[in-house]
Amino acid sequence: MMEDFLINKKNCLSHEEVENIKKIDFSSSPYEIKSPSSNEDLEDIGKELCDYPTSDDGGIIAMTGFYYQMMVSVHYLGEVFQGKWDGIFLDHHQDIVLFNNSKKVVKFIQVKTTNKNFSGYDSNISKKWIPKLFKSAYDIPKLNEFTLQFEIISNCFYSDGTNYKLSPFYSGDNKEFKKNLVLSTSSEEFKNMIHSTFKKLKYNSVDNFTRLKINKNRIFDLNKTLNQKIENYFENLKIKYLTPKELISQIKTTIPQVLGFENSQLSYSVINNIISEFFKACYNPKDPTIQLIAGESLNELKDYTKKQLTNDVTSAYHRMSDEKVLTEYFTYLDEMYSNSNKKLNVQFLQEFKSFADIYREDLENILSSSNLSMVDIINQYLKKDRYIEVNEAKRSTHFKNLLSLLLFLKISFPQKLEIEDKNRHILSFKLNDQTFLVFGNSEIDSLIDEIINEFKDSFIRLGNAEKLRIMSSNNIALIISGLFDDRDIDDSKKLERTELDFSTNVQNINEKLDDINTSNITNVQTDISILYSSQTRLESITRSKRDYTSIQVMKEKIRKELKLGGLTKNTEIEN
Repeated sequence: MMEDFLINKKNCLSHEEVENIKKIDFSSSPYEIKSPSSNEDLEDIGKELCDYPTSDDGGIIAMTGFYYQMMVSVHYLGEVFQGKWDGIFLDHHQDIVLFNNSKKVVKFIQVKTTNKNFSGYDSNISKKWIPKLFKSAYDIPKLNEFTLQFEIISNCFYSDGTNYKLSPFYSGDNKEFKKNLVLSTSSEEFKNMIHSTFKKLKYNSVDNFTRLKINKNRIFDLNKTLNQKIENYFENLKIKYLTPKELISQIKTTIPQVLGFENSQLSYSVINNIISEFFKACYNPKDPTIQLIAGESLNELKDYTKKQLTNDVTSAYHRMSDEKVLTEYFTYLDEMYSNSNKKLNVQFLQEFKSFADIYREDLENILSSSNLSMVDIINQYLKKDRYIEVNEAKRSTHFKNLLSLLLFLKISFPQKLEIEDKNRHILSFKLNDQTFLVFGNSEIDSLIDEIINEFKDSFIRLGNAEKLRIMSSNNIALIISGLFDDRDIDDSKKLERTELDFSTNVQNINEKLDDINTSNITNVQTDISILYSSQTRLESITRSKRDYTSIQVMKEKIRKELKLGGLTKNTEIEN
């Protein structure tokens, strides 16, 4: 083997040559073996390939054309959703075929693309495109019972020629088409196609004279029929000019309107997902039914599109709601810690506002990169279930308490705030290596022992996956937050690991746990610290703002009020 040969000859080589040989991938074909290139070399090669003009762009042109055709198909899918058509055929007989069985209408659509937006008259229009379009319908005898419509759609606008006028077909006014050379040229080409097919027919005649007589009679009848059909076909022919930009704009607005989402737009991701389904239907189909979007396949696409539009509406609502919640809270902060308040230390204000900006950025990143909304967070905080909503009238106070708690903890643990978005019940977030379980309460007369027992009961009901995510943390603290009776609280109290039901069976978890190495999980090894973040304690931190000469002084106040010194010794709190 070449690998052995080169290694055995290493004694004849310099040290540098030997090291270069070791870097070669011997699993490749000997004809492919070459010295490794540096990243800089690869970047230079890539730049050279980009800058050097190519002489072969046929593949790109073909893919661009097919993608445009798929977008046109999505455009007409909107009409199918609307009920105008029963179904749509993709790339079968023509680029697009639409049909309505009850109204007995079939529409044949030919899609043409070019690298130009405008062009003079193209002879292919009358010599190839229109004749082939007509022949698609003519070849199917059953369609004699149907009203036939024809359409050519292109990303290029073709102007009238000297003797050829396309403008009547663009405008839909086909009254003068009989005087148009487009008609005569297309008619002749179409007839030639039909006659060519006719000549291939074989008649079982007894002699040449009989065969000739039959042919003459049939040709006469054929020409008469063709003239009638051609006139009818031209009366129902339209040509459309649609730029990709206009096409996308129409798709984004018309399909949502058809499905009842008046103020929504279809996203690019949904459009591309529909196109991917169309591509699959057109890729080496075993039979034409795969290329037919009707019945079940149509309903699936319709349901998918509705679901995505619903999700977009929900997301938009949550984005507006999230922005409103954050704006209200940070406006409150600005008012409480304002430069206009001359009694506040200037250095402290600068440091505090810097922390507040970073904190808001953390929150915005959490909301944009996860499935969480502020409503989800407050639901988990108070209702212990993401999908049970807190009364809207009561949210404002609880948001202020929760967001202030998170801010004060971030000041104490100046690391990136992370909220666990996969858990559905107990609100969980991380700062440094410390995991906090935040258990909100809304009744001012609630006793602390009652709330702790409620937490234990809630923990028992957690699913295995959520338990495992909590169990995978080294340091856990339970924060009881909100409204409750905080008199006579034992700040040194911990929740012993034996008081919680950590029993779980990894094998019975249906959810995929990419973020947890389940093989290393046994039990939580340390007791759980309990912190108390009552509204009165949070207000005490804010009321003392005039005493803060720096953010460090505020940290000490936060640590004192929230008893952060009671956390596990392994947790590092920056001073």
